[in-house]
Amino acid sequence: MKKTFFVSLAIIFVMVISAFLLPNIKKVSALPDNMVVTYSDIEEANNSKEFSPLINLELPKNIDVSTDGDLTDTVLKIKLFNLFTIKKVNIRLLSDTDVYVGGETVGFNLFSEGVICVGSNAIVTADGAQEPIKTSGLMDGDAILKIEDIEIENIQDIDRIINLPAFAGKPLILTIRRNGEEIKTKITPAFDLLNQKYKLGLWVRNNASGVGTLTYVKKNDFRFGAVGHPIVDSSLADNFSVDSGNIYKCRLLGIKKGERNNPGEIRSTINLSDDSIGLADTNCKYGVYGNILNKGIVDADRTAILGGRLSVKLGDAKIYCSLDNEGVKAYDIKIIKANKQNTADDKSMIIKITDKELLEKTGGIIQGMSGSPIVQNGKIVGAVTHVFVNDPTRGYGVYVDWMIDN
Repeated sequence: MKKTFFVSLAIIFVMVISAFLLPNIKKVSALPDNMVVTYSDIEEANNSKEFSPLINLELPKNIDVSTDGDLTDTVLKIKLFNLFTIKKVNIRLLSDTDVYVGGETVGFNLFSEGVICVGSNAIVTADGAQEPIKTSGLMDGDAILKIEDIEIENIQDIDRIINLPAFAGKPLILTIRRNGEEIKTKITPAFDLLNQKYKLGLWVRNNASGVGTLTYVKKNDFRFGAVGHPIVDSSLADNFSVDSGNIYKCRLLGIKKGERNNPGEIRSTINLSDDSIGLADTNCKYGVYGNILNKGIVDADRTAILGGRLSVKLGDAKIYCSLDNEGVKAYDIKIIKANKQNTADDKSMIIKITDKELLEKTGGIIQGMSGSPIVQNGKIVGAVTHVFVNDPTRGYGVYVDWMIDN
């Protein structure tokens, strides 16, 4: 009888503990297998008992962590009763590093590696109209890097190379980049009767420009992250690869207020004859990156720590942006959803604008605000990326995880 009582008691105890732990274990299981965290993220999660008083996050002992905002690869163990490991997460550990909080509206003029195909046209030859691209395998968005192993740096290089006496009229090997992969193909130039020289019949470009918001600038080396998504020209491919570029101050002209199914925009202009305030070297899914040259662009009093996704909490936060020539201001938002992301994506969380002043000025999120830093509890946890077209008061943000290693 006594044995039965204790067995029943044990079963009840296990059921109660299981019922208590199950939601927390599900929360642990929902963590991605790879993520970026900071020391303070782990400390806060343990101190706040975020997952449960019975669940603890543990780093390897005596880990040698890089400083100055570098990332260290290691494994985070999540333990039950501080004894049993219930999940391991591959993490990139970020030292707690102050950065300057952005919010400035800036313009970009980016140059590709090689030149980008954006179309084609027929060439008038002695044998009629010809389109060399049709038999070459070239596609819009392809970056032409080399012709017969001679590097292409600008549009003029193509005409010069294909009209060299050694190459004139012959099939030529092109080295191109498509979707990040280098491949080779052949194309035979056609002799243009109108211009009396060989042509490929390609329309090409080697630059793209756009406007966005500066997200952060690292204090140690003044490397910046901005926009939160790539700068994409309508005539260029999404995979537009940047070889170099410049960043400029914008002159703000006004605001087009956003409405349902009619996105608004920050109206601004950049003057490419002005001195650039920085150099860009990367244009990827998570934004534009480079180094600030004019350190006067940052506000030395506006700082925060870069925070991994463990920093993100549902609830109040702020975004920083510049909507007039009076400078950067902070505006109230709420983070209403934080997505589980095992793979990189620029739609990490859903935010809602709650600030009355911002809603009055813009109607919500508008074009040009992409990259506006999302700050919560003294940490930059992400950046604004997209607006909901049917509801401009809501939009997406990208976790700063995906931004900080570029």
